[in-house]
Order: sequence, then C-alpha cells, then structure tokens
Amino acid sequence: MRRFMFILLIVELSFVLFASDEFVKVENGKFALNGKEFRFIGSNNYYMHYKSNRMIDSVLESARDMGIKVLRIWGFIDGESCRVRNTYMHPEPGVFGVPEGISNAQSGFERLDYTIAKAKELGIKLVIVLVDNWSDIDGMSQYVRWFGGTHHDDFYRDEKIKEEYKKYVSFLVNRVNTYTGVPYREEPTIMAWELANEPRCETDKSGNTLVEWVKEMSSYIKSLDPNHLVAVGDEGFFSNYEGFKPYGGEAEWAYNGWSGVDWKKLLSIETVDFGTFHLYPSAWGVSPENYAQWGAKWIEDHIKIAKEIGKPVVLEEYGIPKSAPVNRTAIYRLWNDLVYDLGGDGAMFWMLAGIGEGWDKDERGYYPDYDGLRIVNDDSPEAELIREYAKLFNTGEDIREDTCSFILPKDGMEIKKTVEVRVGVFDYSNTFEKLSVKVEDLVFENEIEHLGYGIYGFDLDTTRIPDGEHEMFLEAHFQGKTVEDTIKVKVVNEARYVLLAGKVDFSSPEEVKNWWNSGTWQAEFESPDIEWNSEVGNGALQLNVKLPGKSDWEEVRAARKFEKLSECEILEYDIYIPDVEGLKGRLRPYAVLNPGWVKIGLDNNTSVESAEIVTFGGKEYRKFHVRIEFDKTAKTAVVNELHIGIVGDHLRYDGPIFIDNVKLYTKEAE
Repeated sequence: MRRFMFILLIVELSFVLFASDEFVKVENGKFALNGKEFRFIGSNNYYMHYKSNRMIDSVLESARDMGIKVLRIWGFIDGESCRVRNTYMHPEPGVFGVPEGISNAQSGFERLDYTIAKAKELGIKLVIVLVDNWSDIDGMSQYVRWFGGTHHDDFYRDEKIKEEYKKYVSFLVNRVNTYTGVPYREEPTIMAWELANEPRCETDKSGNTLVEWVKEMSSYIKSLDPNHLVAVGDEGFFSNYEGFKPYGGEAEWAYNGWSGVDWKKLLSIETVDFGTFHLYPSAWGVSPENYAQWGAKWIEDHIKIAKEIGKPVVLEEYGIPKSAPVNRTAIYRLWNDLVYDLGGDGAMFWMLAGIGEGWDKDERGYYPDYDGLRIVNDDSPEAELIREYAKLFNTGEDIREDTCSFILPKDGMEIKKTVEVRVGVFDYSNTFEKLSVKVEDLVFENEIEHLGYGIYGFDLDTTRIPDGEHEMFLEAHFQGKTVEDTIKVKVVNEARYVLLAGKVDFSSPEEVKNWWNSGTWQAEFESPDIEWNSEVGNGALQLNVKLPGKSDWEEVRAARKFEKLSECEILEYDIYIPDVEGLKGRLRPYAVLNPGWVKIGLDNNTSVESAEIVTFGGKEYRKFHVRIEFDKTAKTAVVNELHIGIVGDHLRYDGPIFIDNVKLYTKEAE
C-alpha cells in the first residue's frame, strides 16, 4: 500500500510540474514555455469578445496558419459601450454580465470563454487587457463618470474607482470558463494580464502617479493569481533619461515625460513581469522619411533598458497606415530584425483580422481595414513578411538573405518637386559594399548618405525628369553578389487639374443640410453639432466642438456625399479656428473615403501657432489650408462619401471650428 501511495504521489507531482510548464513564465530575464525559451511573433485584435464564433475562429485560425503564437485581446466592455455592441460585461458599477431585464443581448464573458477555449485548441497564448485608457469601449473615462470624477486621471487616484477596478479584475480572474470548466486563474492558455491599454497620466509628468497605481494593481492581481504574468500594457514613453533622445529630434514628447509615463520605473516594479512598448511614428508626429530610423532607435532604446533591468520586453503594438507614402513592409522588416537581433522577446503587429460579417465586411469578405493598419492571412507582402519572421522567432533557424528595398517613395506613388528618397539595405552577411539608385539617365551613388540602421537617403529633384511614369532602380552590392529592387513612380510636376464638381459653396445655409456629424474620437460635438455661419468668408460650415487637449488624437468628423468622388485626384479645403488666447498644440486634418473607410492625408500635422492669421468682420482666425493628393489605395469605384476629420494633437479648445472652400480636383483630360 505504501509503495502504491508513493507511486501515486509521484504521478500527481509529475502532473503538477507538467501543467506548470504549460504556463508562460519568466526565467533569467527571458520568457520560458515547457522548459524552453519562448520568443514569438504576435498580434492584436480588439473584437474577440463580442463577435460571432465564425469571426473569432477566422482570426485564431489565421494566427495559427501564419505561425503567430500570441494574440493580445480586450477583456473589457464598460458602460454605454455594452449597449452599443449589445454585448454586456461591465455595464455599471458592481454589475458583471447582462443585467436583469435585458433581453436579446449576449455576454462578453461567454464570448471571451469561447475565444480562450478556441485558442487553447489551436495552441495560441492570449494576453488579456483589463481596461482601456481611451474611450472606444468607454474604459477609464467611464469609471470616472460612474463615481463623479472630473478628470481622466482620477482613475488612478480615486479610491472608489480603484476599488471598482479591483472588483472587475477579481470577477474576471476567478471566472470559470463555461466551455472548458477551467478557472481563468488556472488556464495556461492565458499568457498574461495587462493592467490597461496604453495608460497615460498627463497631470503628473513625473510618472509617479502611474507607478503607484501599477504597484498597487499588479500586486493585487498577483495575490489573486500567482500563475500568470502581469504587464502594464503601456506605450513605453520615457521620462528624460540621460543619453536617451529621439532620432532626428522628432516626437520629443515621447522621451520627455509629457504623458506621465516613466517606462523604466514601471518595468522596475517587482510585480511587473515584462515590459511592453508601442510604435506608431505616423501618429506621433514623425516625418515619413524618418519612420524607419526613428522606430529603430525606439526599439533599440527599450531593449537596452530591459536588459539592464533583467526582464523580457515585447514590441506589442506597431503599425504604419497603408495609405502612408512609404513601403511599410520594408520598415516592418527592419523593426522585426532589430527586435530579433538585439534579443527582444516578441513583436506584435497591429492588427490581425479575419473574415467579416454584415456591415463589418469589405469587398473581399474580410473585416474592414478601419484604421489602415489591418493585416490578414493573404498573399500580401506584409502577410508574407509576418509568416517569415514567425518561423524565425519560433525556430531560431536564421535563413534571412541579403536584400534591399525602396522605402520612400513607394511603388506607384506620384512624386513632384524634391523627394527625400530612402532605401533600406538588409545586410545579414555583413558583406555590404555600396549601393546606387538610377532613374532615367540620372545615377545616384556618391550623393547617398547612411542615415543609420541600414537606411540610406538622398534628395531627388524631380524637375530633372520628364513628367510621366518612370522606373527607379536600386542596386546593393555585397561581396560576390548584387541584389536589386525596382519601383514605378509618376512625376507630375506639370500635371494640370480641373475642378471635378465645382467649389462647395457655403454662401447659403442650404448647403449645410448636405453635411452630417459622422463621429468623434476622444472629443465631443456640442449642441448643435453642425450649423451654418455667415461671418466667416462668404459663409462656412461651423462645427461646434470640444477638444480636451489631453492626447495626440482627439477627433471630430463631418461628412457629405459626392457623386464623382471616385474620380477625384486632389482634395483641398480651409479650416479656420478663432484666434483665442492660449491657443496652442497641433492640428492634424485628414479625410476618409467611404464605403471602405480609406484614410488619406494622415501625414498632415501643423502647429496652431504657425498658422496664418486672417480677419473676418474684425475678428482674427487661424487659417489652415489642407491639400490631400489621392494615392492608388484611395482609388475605388464605389466611394461616394467624403468624411473630413479634424484632429487635435494636445490642442485644448472648446468652441467653433469652420470649414470652407472645399474643392475636388480631377486630372485634366489630355
């Protein structure tokens, strides 16, 4: 009997040890899984807790087929957003799930159960985020409203708010999955809990408020669930570290503590297991010619600090809009190379999508590319790149071959005047010798400068080239071999344009009836939202808005239908903001074409202080002239809605903003 009991004890102990190995752990500053180092390519998806089984399956099966090992998902729907999505998780304080008396609604917890069960079946680990800094699913601002707070940052300070957050976390961590019967706290499919998505606390530039909140909440989760890793989920902003400056001096705010985030302090907290950082140069105010190098230094800086502290580090969100004037696949190659070669532990792009349904389906049947950052499992260059790097991270087998790519301009782009050409040389053999670029009879070699991280550049004066389509040839010479890249560009210095449908005339209030409020993001429309104004110009469209000035993307939109929008080549319009005292920050106007939700003009970014001052009726206004040239990604035969987006970048303003002189141009027939 004793021998039998001893054998039984050994079997039980072996089971416990085996099960324990199924959890992702941290050992010697690296992730470990089943006794081996765990490095991965991952992705993000925000709709896994409120879509159908079919849509959830499509994302997870795409991840499996691409070699993606980790998916970061949302684990929250707060307040009013529950009703909007007809999916309930946290509709009001102390209520978790579908409230009594609500019919024909679904539980977001059940949807999350299904996602975890399906991911378990496919061998994919999940990072689950517990609240959002932003207001897309209400997030922190909803907690503040529930308890009568006055500022977003009350979320980190108010004891009642913190207690409600803990109640939600406790409910989720202790939940028993209805599909597997396993409590979340004991489910090895879950890799980590993240305290928040992109938390910022701009009222405390020292970063200490956020540090204290993270200490409290990470310790609390560890007390409930010692099995899982805990991370902050922040963007990785620095706080004036000696010797750490951004590439080219751009987006200095990400390094100087502006957002109240001190990444090094956060990562040093004992109950934070690994570091996270995000990378969106196009949204952070970096110039397109510097996207690659700025991001490269950002990656290098974070991995350096993580190694000093001795914890894993993950580039857990990164992206460049499809409409940006760069070859984003080449930039993604550079960034993934650096994460791998410098010893980073994971790289997770934003975002992986699968098939769509109903309104959430594009012409190819996929979930629409709403933010221009989507990647699906298809034959696109981006998807092929992700599959390539997933194999590298998963196996460690390095079969990368020397190559080169144009970064700017990108293939099919229209160019004019002076273009800052950027090319990437990927020198895996360490035998690179020289490169050259040729267009027509112009050859550039000695003019090309190394800008860092394998990126080379020079200025191309397109007036030296006849108008029309041309090929640009890139050659990179390595010892014993030459690699090439070719793109087509169109020089349009002499191109002539004519008005497509005439100037939109706001001289009469009748025109305003054609426009509607098409939404906001972290900003508000006042009442009335849109009206006519007779004082600006000969009449203008007046948007009554409230921009809090707390973040880099606070948006209001107005829209109108145009019959010939698909023929448009250039969009122009003027924005006027009254020149009130203390007006500062930046304005980032852009546009959206719909159906398809194609974003254009995302690189516009102007300080309000530098705007031209004009006068109407004795009053002064800041004038912004916007010109957006359509690229080939905007060419679709079905678009008929133009949405003008006005985005404030740390621009605090409450009042009217005016739109006037809207013009659509098409190429003059030859």
